[in-house]
Amino acid sequence: MKELKLKISGMSCNMCVKSIKNLLSELDGIIDVGIDLEGGIGIIKYDENIITENDILNSEAFELYPAEKI
Repeated sequence: MKELKLKISGMSCNMCVKSIKNLLSELDGIIDVGIDLEGGIGIIKYDENIITENDILNSEAFELYPAEKI
């Protein structure tokens, strides 16, 4: 298991957080998604044998809410 920490832009409410979590949870290999709305930080735990960091960063979730690795 690996962990990816991101700075996420464009979130303004809990529905934004829910949207990101739902989109990421649909991806094979995602184990857990934690998002701090106020801080704009996301921590994603994933199985690196199933999904790559680039797959996560290029997913639909981050087309709507741009993110960068921190």
